[in-house]
Amino acid sequence: MEKNQRIIDELTNSLETKGEISLTNETNDLFIESVDDKEGYSYVSSTNEEFGTSKEAVEWLIKKVNGVENTLDWK
Repeated sequence: MEKNQRIIDELTNSLETKGEISLTNETNDLFIESVDDKEGYSYVSSTNEEFGTSKEAVEWLIKKVNGVENTLDWK
């Protein structure tokens, strides 16, 4: 469980620092990017889902690939 939380934290930090992340597994190739709108930053996925925080975005991303353990690659 600690390993999973560490990966989630790394993904969240990467999204906040780089402005985007992508995650790939056997069936999905998804990404999230930050958008600077009038109210501050928000996050949008490759499937046009919108999120108010980087943590919400990363949690959605992990859910879409059925958990951290199913992640093959992330950038």
